Amino acid sequence: MKLEDIQELWHRDSEIDYTELGTESIRIPQIHDKYLKIFTDERIRLKGVEFELSKIVRTKTEYYSGKMSQEELERRGWEQYLGRLLKNEIANYIESDDDVIKLKQQLVVLQEKVSYLDSVIRMINNRGFQIKNALDWLKFTNGNN
Repeated sequence: MKLEDIQELWHRDSEIDYTELGTESIRIPQIHDKYLKIFTDERIRLKGVEFELSKIVRTKTEYYSGKMSQEELERRGWEQYLGRLLKNEIANYIESDDDVIKLKQQLVVLQEKVSYLDSVIRMINNRGFQIKNALDWLKFTNGNN
């Protein structure tokens, strides 16, 4: 699910119908469940990309250090790296490697989604207080202290 899709979904679900506060109160568990499922799925995806990034960094370290076997190179469709790098140069090559950059971009997007969903869940957890405050305001404005 794209971040924009989640944002649009929350935009619709975040609205409280102040004429139906009882119904809104009853909807809190369903909305919480909906976003908790999305949050969990995205957090699992995030962990998967983190693991994948760790693996590709190790693989690229072997590649740039010249330690990758010919069989592994052939399996991946890569050519032998012919450059000679010092150990401290390898990290710079890995950081600028297209495969690593692609995974890091995915990681950033997933981190943003998880952060956004965490904020949404916090808002949902406070929704009961918002509804209670609205009810108290209605009582006050109607003279029912």
